[in-house]
Amino acid sequence: MESRKGYGIAVLRILTGFLFLIPGIMKFMDTAGITGMLTNLGFPAPSFLAWLLLLSEILFGASLIVGWKTKYTIWPLVIVLLIATLTVALPGALENPMNWINVLFHLVGIGALISIFLDGPGNWAINK
Repeated sequence: MESRKGYGIAVLRILTGFLFLIPGIMKFMDTAGITGMLTNLGFPAPSFLAWLLLLSEILFGASLIVGWKTKYTIWPLVIVLLIATLTVALPGALENPMNWINVLFHLVGIGALISIFLDGPGNWAINK
């Protein structure tokens, strides 16, 4: 059993990394869409924040996938999920009860990131 230790957290780390990398790439392909959403939400400097968001998702998501500096890379992603939960997911859930699934999805992501922080990157990580 000891020989399998570290593989579960590695799978969690890699899949959680893709949870950010893929949406980050999709935002990169439609920067106007994310800028418009941030504008509609009332964020200041929406163009700057859109680029900060998509680059954070891409860079920190990729870092998470390869297991590089995970103790540091997870915190910007936790902040992204917290802000998304409070500004998008939670207000959506208050309008439509079916949107609580989105809130739970964000909370599971935060839980996964905190688990990676607490347990380390697991196997297959560049930087243990």
